[in-house]
Amino acid sequence: MFQMATIWRRLMHDWKALAAKLGNVSRTTIFMLWNSGELGSVKVGRRRFSTERQLAEYIAKLEARAVSA
Repeated sequence: MFQMATIWRRLMHDWKALAAKLGNVSRTTIFMLWNSGELGSVKVGRRRFSTERQLAEYIAKLEARAVSA
């Protein structure tokens, strides 16, 4: 059980973890990204998370925009 919880925490990020990973952006910014669909998310019960893959895809989009700009 403990091992599964540890794996889950590494793969799923709540808004606080995402904010830290994206340079301490605000809670509002994370929810705006989720609501716009720019950053993918999944819901577990009433809580919303982004997976490691969704975060990597979002960062790749940002990098692509920076290169093309």
